[in-house]
Order: sequence, then structure tokens, then C-alpha cells
Amino acid sequence: MRQLSLFKGKRQRGIAPPPPLEFATHATLADICKRWINPHWKFTHLPLGEAREHRVDPRTGRRYSLSGQRLQRMGVMPGWPDFIFVGPNAQVFWLELKRFKTGRVSEDQSEVLAHLVACGFAVLVTSSLDDAVATLKQAGILRSNVELQ
Repeated sequence: MRQLSLFKGKRQRGIAPPPPLEFATHATLADICKRWINPHWKFTHLPLGEAREHRVDPRTGRRYSLSGQRLQRMGVMPGWPDFIFVGPNAQVFWLELKRFKTGRVSEDQSEVLAHLVACGFAVLVTSSLDDAVATLKQAGILRSNVELQ
């Protein structure tokens, strides 16, 4: 799919639109889960890596975030996946969504994901909303009649 310019001539190839922001993918998946989740499952999004306001310390010139400092003080650790799904029989499923083409797993995320897998939890890291929905349906977390438009 190409986006054409209104200000160029008739012969244009267009430019590919940028990949959707990670926020848009997260919000879409959350909407799907709210509507189609199996009633025996619960989920939440862990907003640990969200953008925070930054200030500059006038004495040192270093950037800092008050909300980031508060989260660290309360015990928030880096690297945890975005979504957690908890179901019957102590089932837990972790889901990390990345931005299409540009999303990368950080070193902290890699360590946490390896730990979760070693503990026997189901984990999915993907940049595809379709892949996430298909996997959640296969795991029985989402009802099988989910249809993406």
C-alpha cells in the first residue's frame, strides 16, 4: 500500500506509510481482548516502559524522570513483557509486542524472557497483531470466533 502526495505530478510511486506505533498495536490488542477474551481468563497490560516526562538537573545537567524514579523506588524492574494473561489451572501467558520492522528486544527483556521460559511459562514475542491474535486463540485465551477486519 502506498500513500500518494497531493502536491506532486501524476506519475508518482508514492511512499510506504510508516509502521504503526507500538502504542496503536497495544491499544488494538487490548480492545480485542476486552471484547473476545475467554471468560475464564484475565489480562492486563504492564505499562512499565511508557514515555515519561524528563527534567534536567541544573547542577549536573543530567536528565531524570520523577515518575521513573518513583517506579524504580516501588520495585519496578526493566524487561518485563507488555501483557500478562492468567487463566485456569495456574496457566500464565506472557506477550511482548514490538513495533513492526523497528522493534528490538533489549538485553533486559532478553534476560527476563529467558527466565520466564525457563520457569515453564508460555511466552510470545511478536511484531504482528495477527500473529498475537492467532496465538491467543490457539491457547484458548481468546474465543475462536474473533475476526479481524
